[in-house]
Amino acid sequence: MKIGKLFKAFTVGLGVMGFAVFSASAGTINQSGGSGTTYTDVLGDGQGSASLLRDISSATISNDANNLYITLNMNPGANLSTGGAFNYIIGITSGNPSAGGDTSANATTHGNAYGRSISFDSSFGGMQDFVGIFGAGGSGSGASPYTSYGFNDYAWNTNGVSLTWSKINTVASGQPLSMQPSTTISNSINLTVPLSDFAAGFALTAGTTFDFDICSTGTSGNQTAYDSLVVQGNIQGTYSSTAQYNATVLDQYTIAVPEPSTIVLVITGLLGALAVRRRKA
Repeated sequence: MKIGKLFKAFTVGLGVMGFAVFSASAGTINQSGGSGTTYTDVLGDGQGSASLLRDISSATISNDANNLYITLNMNPGANLSTGGAFNYIIGITSGNPSAGGDTSANATTHGNAYGRSISFDSSFGGMQDFVGIFGAGGSGSGASPYTSYGFNDYAWNTNGVSLTWSKINTVASGQPLSMQPSTTISNSINLTVPLSDFAAGFALTAGTTFDFDICSTGTSGNQTAYDSLVVQGNIQGTYSSTAQYNATVLDQYTIAVPEPSTIVLVITGLLGALAVRRRKA
């Protein structure tokens, strides 16, 4: 391949990578950012019990070319190892009202892959991708502490016909809780989620903006959200364990585009490989 054609192919590829999909305009965005952004929630708004594991403090999101990196921080006094069993869910959508994602109108799923009473409003297009986080390596008690947290991820309506959730990947355990900065208490979960896991649904590629929320919830049935990263206060005025939480406010994140220095290195590598090939010829 000639250098001119090689460079043209590469620039076309960059154009595709930089394409940004539709972002929410009908709904409300609370916080937005790009790689390395920390999204905060007020403390003390976890509902249903006094357990601090219900109370989300913040989340930091970043990415490289292959993975989405998520750190979920609970109340500083929460102990993820021995504080009990909870699930944390990450819902993702393009924000396009016509996206056709899962909504609360679905009486079977209630709007998400775990069947909790948690959904995204139809003005955001419903939920399209989902990451469910669970404790691993124990039962969450003092006698049997969790050693890490794993996750499942799902995509909605992957074939455009079946209105169901498809499991894409299961990571039985993630980064050990013993690797947290604190040596006395574990209040953070670190996840590495492959960007390729989202290809079947709402694909997350460089330049893509997505809307999301992270909620704490129970481990079974149609339990509601106890807390939301987005909502700065109590989700419910009078708490009900099965009341539908239908998000009308979300946070927003944009997948980082490769830095110019990285692009230059890639071009240099391609040209170098071409030169070697010519010498061998």
